[in-house]
Order: sequence, then C-alpha cells, then structure tokens
Amino acid sequence: MRSFFAARPVMLALCALAQGAAAAPDWEKVPAKTITVFYPGVASLEWALGRGHGGARGTRKGERCTECHHEEAADLGRRIVSGEKAGLEPDPAAVKGKAPAIAATVQAAYDAANFHLRLRWTQPAPGQGKKMDQKSAVKLAVMLGEAGKLEFATAAGCWAACHHDLRSMPDVDPAAPQHPRAKELDIRANGPTKYLKESRTALELLAKPLGGWDKLKPQEEIAALLKDGRFLEMWQFRSGEGPREGYVLEARRLKAAPGLAAGRLEGGVWTVTFTRGLAGGPGRHELAPGRLYTVGIAIHDDHSDYRFHHVSLGYTLALDNPRADIVAVRQ
Repeated sequence: MRSFFAARPVMLALCALAQGAAAAPDWEKVPAKTITVFYPGVASLEWALGRGHGGARGTRKGERCTECHHEEAADLGRRIVSGEKAGLEPDPAAVKGKAPAIAATVQAAYDAANFHLRLRWTQPAPGQGKKMDQKSAVKLAVMLGEAGKLEFATAAGCWAACHHDLRSMPDVDPAAPQHPRAKELDIRANGPTKYLKESRTALELLAKPLGGWDKLKPQEEIAALLKDGRFLEMWQFRSGEGPREGYVLEARRLKAAPGLAAGRLEGGVWTVTFTRGLAGGPGRHELAPGRLYTVGIAIHDDHSDYRFHHVSLGYTLALDNPRADIVAVRQ
C-alpha cells in the first residue's frame, strides 16, 4: 500500500529564526557517504560487551564496530527482523514486514558561522506492525561526541547510550518511577531514558537485570562530566512536530529547537537537513576544523517509537580532516 506521505511533498520543521539567516550549502559540491542504518532489536551495549556478542572482547578493547560490520549492516538487520538471530527481537509481531535496513546518504558542510548536515534516504514500504507514534511518521536523530571523551562512543556510536534497562527494553525496572532521583532523571511511567556509562558507578553485563540505570554518580560528578565535554550532543527531526536538541549523559535531555532541522518527502525520498552554529556551550560541542567527532544516526520509520528504530554503527566526523568517515567541507 502506498504511503500517504508519498502523495505530495511534505515540508516540516522549518523556521526562519535559525536557518533563514544561514545560506544553504551547494550540496552538489559536497561529497556524500552512504551509511546503512539497520534494525538492532534489543542488542544493547550490555549485549555488545557480554556473552551474546562474538566480538565482545574487541568491543571492550575499543575496536570499532565498523571494522567488522560496515559492509554487513543490512544483513544484520535482516537476521534480526526475521528472527534468524535468536533472542534479539522478543516481539516479532511489532516488526512484521519492517524494513531490515535503510541506506542513507550523508553530507556535511560548514561556513564561517554554521555547520550543516544533510541526510537523504528512500522511504521503505510500510510494515504490518502497530503505528506507535501517531504524530510523526518519521523521526531522525543524530548523536555527536568528541572522539576520545567517552569509552564506547568511538567504537559503537549510539550504542554508548543504549542499555538493556531502558524503557521498552527487556530489563526495564517497573519500580524506576518510584526511585528517589526519578524526577531528576525525567523517568516517567515507562522507565529510564538513554544514559552513558560515564554517569554510572557500574554496569552489569552478565547477571539479570543488565545495565545500571540506578547506579547513578553524585550530581557534582555528573556536572563535572558535562563541563568536560563527556556527553553526546543530540539533534532530533520529527516529521509531525518541531525539532529538538539537547544531550545524553545521566539521562536524555531534549528541548525544543526551532530552526535546527528542516525535512521533506518528495518522490519517495526523504531529505532532512540540520543546521547549527559552530560555537559550543552547555550540552553542546564546539565544532572546529581538524577535530575528530563521533557520530551515530537513528531513523524511526513508519510511525515507530522507542527502541523500534534503525540505527547506524559508530562513525567519525570532522571539519576538513580526511581521517574522518564523514568530512564536512568548507563553503
């Protein structure tokens, strides 16, 4: 069945406040890299570091997931959606007919004041699972870190923030909303949001429940981590609502960000562009030429929500640094 959104172009999340003042890059002159985002099921950081993952030893040593899996990402998604890779999808009905993977073209550019990131992908055919997010047919998230600041971000990208005890994951704690620090962590009825290992005193990798959501470091230590740049900056485009930005450290912190993202669906192809200033600040990394950053990408397709997304492996990004997987060029 043809998607409703394919019937006409959709232009969303556009605001003159930020992007109106920023000249758009000439994308025809910007190099493009194709990155496959794939369906991960419940493969968490604990899974990647534990017994279920054949490459766990390498991951613990900091070896990058792309070294083994860049070329086979689409096949990984196929094996998980189909149930061939046992144990990684406990709810097969929710992903019936879901696309195993999506190939996204990524481009990056910058000028004297702003950084621009553009992603394009063909919209897959809809699946037969439940439409979880009634407001947004598509969401796109990017998480950005400074290379070397976080233990697993360079190796695994988004997996640094994905844990087995998050909301909608297998080991979520039903008592989490009653925790003394639940309000501080923005824990609602469905459980904890993303967090980083650096914000916890320990992570359980072997015995159930996996994870460490309740092993929180003191507030002053978390404040010091934030000041030191040991967090993942996060941007989110939502097709049915305004964009958001923030960071992940002890929890996921997002707020409205008018002008951060613009997106459209035209001819069956989504194009989403993020634009933000180069300057850093609380929960925001300074983007400077030559420096190396880590980046992870997630697409919630077909009205999906929570863990039911497609994700990338961990890649690197830089402004005019050929060492990076994704190189932003100056215009």
